[in-house]
Amino acid sequence: MDKNSTLYQLMGLRMNGIMNGITEQDEDYQSLLQEVDKYSDSLEALHLPEETMKLIDRYVSEYNAIGSRYGMLAYMLGFSDCRELLLDPTRPGKEALADGLL
Repeated sequence: MDKNSTLYQLMGLRMNGIMNGITEQDEDYQSLLQEVDKYSDSLEALHLPEETMKLIDRYVSEYNAIGSRYGMLAYMLGFSDCRELLLDPTRPGKEALADGLL
């Protein structure tokens, strides 16, 4: 995907700017953060060797990166689907929205 495209830039702007405010106010997101903190505290209480902690950190970081990238791709797919529906709804082989749905 072209990282210089308007869609990619819009996604970056929305995700990096507006999402922070949304996540701060979302109760489900905040609840998940509290759960993560519990696990983090439990892990630290084990006093594992530094190398083991680094390995766990790298694993969790890479797994988070996968989830983040998946979310970014889903956002762009949804946005491009909306664009296609609005700009070219009657192309042959495509379903058109019924009148009044938009």
